Amino acid sequence: MQCTEEASLFVVMSAVEFRERKEQFTYHKEMLHSLGSIRYCKAELFKDCILGTIRIPQKNEQKKAQLSFGFYLTDRKAFFIEDEGKLKAWIEKQTEMFQEAVTPKQLLLRIMEHMIEEDTLYFSHMESELDKLEEKIGGGSGSDNDFFMSLTKHRKKLSEFHIYYEQLMDIGELFSTSDFCPSEQETQGWDRWMHRVERLQNHVHLLRENVLQIRELYQSMQDAHQNKIMAVITIVTTIFLPLTLITGWYGMNFVYMPELQWRYGYFAVIMISLVIVIAEIIYFKKKKMM
Repeated sequence: MQCTEEASLFVVMSAVEFRERKEQFTYHKEMLHSLGSIRYCKAELFKDCILGTIRIPQKNEQKKAQLSFGFYLTDRKAFFIEDEGKLKAWIEKQTEMFQEAVTPKQLLLRIMEHMIEEDTLYFSHMESELDKLEEKIGGGSGSDNDFFMSLTKHRKKLSEFHIYYEQLMDIGELFSTSDFCPSEQETQGWDRWMHRVERLQNHVHLLRENVLQIRELYQSMQDAHQNKIMAVITIVTTIFLPLTLITGWYGMNFVYMPELQWRYGYFAVIMISLVIVIAEIIYFKKKKMM
């Protein structure tokens, strides 16, 4: 929001504008280095300022950040640096919320609170999707590829948010323990925010364990299914093994084999084969192998 800077608690500018005004900032080199590639959330404490970057993950399959910006806080003003204009548009919609902030740290805290405001609903929705995947295992619906693609998608997203919350915890710890603009009210605010982040991180941890359990359950059911198939193949092979022996024996065509000249030899071989098959089937059923 471009206002009169002397009267405003914060200024939103682009990276180009920050470079043009870099001489106004003592640690502009560090800030420009951080802006070069915003890959994670971090905060660094210097003598008269705190600077860092924020990268909010997307709540879908995309790897691109939902919002990323840099911040440079002095004791009197907060400078936010971002190029896409998303932060500026969001701040303009939250005018009433920022009226309560009287320091740059409180202002950043309001933004950080909004960042995690809807995360619980997002994870609740993901939990419902994981429950549906678990139901698919029992119902046998859906292909293996679809199942693993969905499970992998959730696993990667949960890993991303797990790292994200760890980074937020580090930022919150820095703000709650630093002597930069000390205030008991601000410290309590950051502590409450850290507790919320910790609860979200615990929720992510439980969901990650759920994903692992679903994967193990699916794998165990696949193994059980394969074991059943192998058992059937083994039984069929065992049943026909004696018949294969008989076929091989009487396929040698020796002239003086007595059964070759016997009138009922062919019929006898058929009966013997049937008796063997029936006896094997009865045996396997008694042993509950069929």
